[in-house]
Parts: sequence; C-alpha cells; structure tokens
Amino acid sequence: MYTLESLKPLNASFDVTQRLDQSDVEMVNRFVKLIESTRREKPCPGDIIEYTDEYGDYSQNAHIQAFDGEPGQLSICTCPYVPFVFYEDDGQGVYFNTGGGPWTSVDSAALTYIGKREKLFIVFCHNILPGKGSVCFKATVNVWEHIAPDQKHPGYSTKEWARQFMSYVEKPHDGSEYRYYGNFNQGLVFKTATDLQHWKITYKAVGFPGESPNSSVLFHYREIDRLVSREEWDALDLPLDTRFVNGIIHVKVAYDDNAHTITVYRFTNSGYLDSKWFGEYARAKGIELVAPKPESKNG
Repeated sequence: MYTLESLKPLNASFDVTQRLDQSDVEMVNRFVKLIESTRREKPCPGDIIEYTDEYGDYSQNAHIQAFDGEPGQLSICTCPYVPFVFYEDDGQGVYFNTGGGPWTSVDSAALTYIGKREKLFIVFCHNILPGKGSVCFKATVNVWEHIAPDQKHPGYSTKEWARQFMSYVEKPHDGSEYRYYGNFNQGLVFKTATDLQHWKITYKAVGFPGESPNSSVLFHYREIDRLVSREEWDALDLPLDTRFVNGIIHVKVAYDDNAHTITVYRFTNSGYLDSKWFGEYARAKGIELVAPKPESKNG
C-alpha cells in the first residue's frame, strides 16, 4: 500500500502545485485494493493485453476498457492513454475510461493468460482544478495475449522486428533521382534497386507485398547504436561495415539473430570516407580502410 512519501514520485508536479495529502493516499489505496480484488480468472476491464493485430502491429499495453455489449466481447484500446478509474454506483467495484486508439473488439475466450504486471492509473484527487486534479498510482492486474487470426505476414510483427513500408515511384514529379521511399518520418530513400538490395542484406529484411501497387512491407532487424572510444573499437573482433553519420564512416557490427538486432559500434560522429567510393550500405572491404588514429598532442 502507498504512503504519502511513496506516492509522491509518481505525482511530483502535482505535489508542487496542489500538495498531496493523506486523503489522496487513502483514496488511492482504496482503488488499489478494489482493482486488485476484482481481478478474475477470465479477462476483465482494467487488465492488460499484449495485442498483435492482423498486420503485425504489436501493442505491449493494450487496455481492456469494458465489456462490449455482446456476451464475452471486450472493448480494447490498443494504444491507450493512462486510464481513469471510478467507483461503480454501489462502491464495491470500479470502471475505467481512457482515450487513445485504435479501438477494437475481442472475444474474451480468444485471450491467453501470460501473467501479472503493474499498470498505471489516474484518479481525481481531493482538490480538483482544470488540468491539475488527478493523481497517478499503480495497481497489479492480469496480463493476457492475443494474436489476431488471419495474419497478413505470418511469423512477423513489430514485437520482434522493425518495419518499413516501402514505395516505388517511377517518375517523381520534382525530378528527384530517388525512386524508393521508406517510412517518411525516418527519411529512408534509395536511388536504385541495387541500393535498396544492399540495405535489405545489411538489415536482413524480409519483404511482403504492400496494400497498393508498387509498395511492399519490409520487416528488418532493429539497429542499436553504440559510441565507444577508439581503443575499445579497435579491440572489437567484429565484421567491418559502413554507416552514414555526418558522412560515411566505418563501424563494426554484431548481429543477434534471436533478438533480430544489429548492434553498431562507432568511435566518431564525423564522416571521413570518400562517398564516391563508399556507398552508405556497401560492405567495407578491409581494416586498412579505417581512418588513421589521431596523432597525440604530446608527439
């Protein structure tokens, strides 16, 4: 159960402006007790779902909002805001309200129990002011899993893979040389099919047809970036490759085929390789191509 001191870290800004008091603590503890005591052997409102839709979009913390009218049907918010919790009219139960989305409906019988986890909730406090009248707390709820049937890309989802939506443009209107465009917020573009193929090999991408002509869906390894000292970098017994960091640089890479990740080690943020000779994703050919170490100031 919470004390005044243990509740403050979750509500630092509120405590500065409104001041938590003992009534808030007592109210939060009543809600924690009600939430945890109303968990069942079957999915119920307030629980968490690790949800994967038919397109492979994975949500680790989907929220069960309520029963959806039909017997056994649950209203699910796949990417929710922190849900508010309220007393039922009889004071013996709770109900929830959140925003976010997308929303969907799932048969409770299709869910698989996978454990318990703490979840963040919000409740109105003793001193309700616009935008400043709520207190956060955590309660332990059941966690379920659901993978939608009829998967478009069987065996691939954003739970274990990164994903790109790739589009091909035959004749860009602005006369650009680029023909292949990935997710716009990541700025991934290629001029030729060969350039794209280099990238797919580097990131072990697996492709599927897209929803429209001249498009595809690529599931690929996630990249983990590590900046280390030159001495640490030299000592790494790993394959050599290149990346674009303010220009072309050499890196060393470690592939994890179980986690679907590439850990990229670099020792500089300044591109030093001639871009005429090294494509961004072209394989480096030898250790002799690495830039020399900077000379010591002491000679």
